[in-house]
Amino acid sequence: MPATVTADRGEILHRAGRAHLSPALRDGAPALAGHGDTAGRCGWEPFFRALGDRGLAVAFEEDGGARLVPRGDAPTHGAGPGEGGVEGARRFLRALRGEWTPPA
Repeated sequence: MPATVTADRGEILHRAGRAHLSPALRDGAPALAGHGDTAGRCGWEPFFRALGDRGLAVAFEEDGGARLVPRGDAPTHGAGPGEGGVEGARRFLRALRGEWTPPA
């Protein structure tokens, strides 16, 4: 089955959490580190900034692996009508808790 490619922060947080992957920067490039891999670990904000700066998205494989790919037409999530800071925070918390649902 093909990989799910996304640049949506909520989806990345959800899928990375389920796969036990953590954000990392290696020589300034974003990476997802597996359990026990501590090289270059960073917070999510520097990871997402580097991902955007390099025009990349994350491809999540069915086996739990992930790789970075060119963004292309990967779905992203921006603030929609009426979605300010509070609604964005709620969306983040839903993703963090595993309550994320894929966009239609």
